[in-house]
Amino acid sequence: MPNLISSLLQKFAGKPKADADSQRASDHWAEWQQRVDVEKPKWIDWGEHPFFLRLIYQELFGSKDTSLFDYLKNAHPHFAVAKALSLCSGDGSFESLLAQQGIFGEILGVDISEYRVEKARQEHASLANLRFSTGDINQGNYGHDRFDVVFAKAALHHIQELERAFAGMQACLKQQGQLVTIDFFGPTRFQWTKQQLELANHFLRELPEPLRTTKSGHVISSVVRPTVEEMIAMDPSEAARSSELYGFIQQYFHIQNEF
Repeated sequence: MPNLISSLLQKFAGKPKADADSQRASDHWAEWQQRVDVEKPKWIDWGEHPFFLRLIYQELFGSKDTSLFDYLKNAHPHFAVAKALSLCSGDGSFESLLAQQGIFGEILGVDISEYRVEKARQEHASLANLRFSTGDINQGNYGHDRFDVVFAKAALHHIQELERAFAGMQACLKQQGQLVTIDFFGPTRFQWTKQQLELANHFLRELPEPLRTTKSGHVISSVVRPTVEEMIAMDPSEAARSSELYGFIQQYFHIQNEF
């Protein structure tokens, strides 16, 4: 078993529900990419801000100056010649950094959005060791004995068919292959517990108003639990079965390092 560094068809618009959900997810992420391309934000989310990144590095690696790339290079130097499959690679920005930093020898990025895959191909065409392909990772069709590493950054929590996907990851990895994942393992569909909401709102109340104000001028006054229907309408892949991820990792992989 690889290691970790870790029916009935319901019809919708004439397609099986799973296919319809996949198409909606693809459309959602294409539209998201188009907005980002127009707005060109300095950081995509708070987790990319250098201040928070340094706090995260300190917590995970014991030093604010040790990045994820530094950690992977030092802890797993054999990755430098490894062939990696990157799930939900989007526009390939992160995969490009992995390739340029020499983290992996070869990278194949897979994403459900053809729009994002085409953008990745155009923007990173100069990197010979980086390729992209369109595919629904829910299907688990990643090949057999092809990769040394499966890399999943913010990817696993978008998977609805976890049984297929994890079986596919296990099958596609070579002997002693490894899964590296950085992901959201919280409540499925963001169904926060009462305690989590209380803690989030306590923190929110401590923030000055300018830090709670959106670009449109709306002041966020409380954190609420979205309905499952609202989550699915926004993106049918978002936190689809996120609360089950850790159990699947334990079932399919031997955990080597956990942060």
